[in-house]
Amino acid sequence: MGTTWALPNPLRLISGAHVLALADQAVVSAASFFTTVIIGRYADASQLGAYAIAISVLASLYTTQGSLITLPFSIQRHRPVGTPAQFAGSSLLQGILLSSVAAGLLAVIGLGLFVGGAPSEAIAMTWALAAVTQCALLREFARRFAFAHLRVAHALALDGAVSAMQLVTIGALAWSGRMSAVTALGALGLASGLAALGWLYVARAEFVVRLAGLRASVRLGWTLGRWLFVKQAITQVQDFITYWLSAAIAGAAVTGVFAASMSVVAFSNPVIFGLSNILAPRSVEAWRAAGGASLRRQAIRDALLIVAVLIPFCAVVLLFGDDVMRLLYRSEEFVAPGATLGILALAAMAFAIGLPAGNALAAMERPRAIVVAALIGTILTVGLVWWQLHARGLPGAAVGMLVGNVVGSLGLWVGFLALVSRPRDSASAPWLLRPLARTTDPACN
Repeated sequence: MGTTWALPNPLRLISGAHVLALADQAVVSAASFFTTVIIGRYADASQLGAYAIAISVLASLYTTQGSLITLPFSIQRHRPVGTPAQFAGSSLLQGILLSSVAAGLLAVIGLGLFVGGAPSEAIAMTWALAAVTQCALLREFARRFAFAHLRVAHALALDGAVSAMQLVTIGALAWSGRMSAVTALGALGLASGLAALGWLYVARAEFVVRLAGLRASVRLGWTLGRWLFVKQAITQVQDFITYWLSAAIAGAAVTGVFAASMSVVAFSNPVIFGLSNILAPRSVEAWRAAGGASLRRQAIRDALLIVAVLIPFCAVVLLFGDDVMRLLYRSEEFVAPGATLGILALAAMAFAIGLPAGNALAAMERPRAIVVAALIGTILTVGLVWWQLHARGLPGAAVGMLVGNVVGSLGLWVGFLALVSRPRDSASAPWLLRPLARTTDPACN
């Protein structure tokens, strides 16, 4: 019997939960986009570059919390340590401890910069990060907790409140002439803190905090989270290496141009991250309910949906990206040279295609395959971006990002398909994946 493949109709693949997840990420991306544009208009490229570096640090902390705490909670909450409320309370306590340690480390780094006579802008930015870290991480924990339970409407309400408060504050700063990277970061922290505290009050009945079960919960999460943390650390390097290298090689102004370019590419974030927020829990449900065959179908369907939606986006960026930059930032200073924007859009799509395979491997609790693929892609990205920044500037760095994302996503799909098709036979798996192939399909239990 043959199998006929056809391009999917995206409308048939999108459910009500998908729509809410897309709306939620659209709200988050819109707040980030308008904040970037306002800083670029009412400050300068150097301030925008400094803000982008600060946001990259916060994003690294988000993924650290996600890999060590919230994603293991999402996958393991069906077999909790203690009652579900106790398991949730333990995860919340771990998040608070992590954010406290991160804030303390940033404060110490700021003090070291002050004693060492670093530029005042760097000192102020580091202390501002220390001040907002706990608020930002609590807000991120709240939205991930909602997604873990597929309560997408709750996450949308939370993110809508944060975005509204953030943009009102940013607008007031721009109108009063006080716009800078530090004040913009403070606006984000204030909005996140107020909304997160409100959420915590409303959801307080879902958490029972007991120190007695903390060690067991940490141990359970660590079995999975340690590999997810390594993967996320590698991915963070791949995601932000261009920011860091451009700042080191070409200066803050070039970093600001790159950040402005990424703000246009970020129009794809509602699709990439909005769908991922809902597709990751769906992968867990597919694996638990029907095993490998169902998970494989779910992953392929998710990838086809992402491709069908992102291809038109890439075409628009290739044709009209530079005109959009001139319209938004009102200055040729922010228009990236060459085909940088189009290449960055293709790199974003290449990254997104690998997400369903990564979600599926995480649902199977086989994160080492994710680490292998991410490591290969990141090493390639770092080397190419470093080389091409020196040789060709931002267009070359964009090519390096594209190649690294293609290789990383291809590695995720190769690893997933190898493992899910041979759930019990590690000897027949490729040698690189043999330690990862010892899994049991839930459908066979």
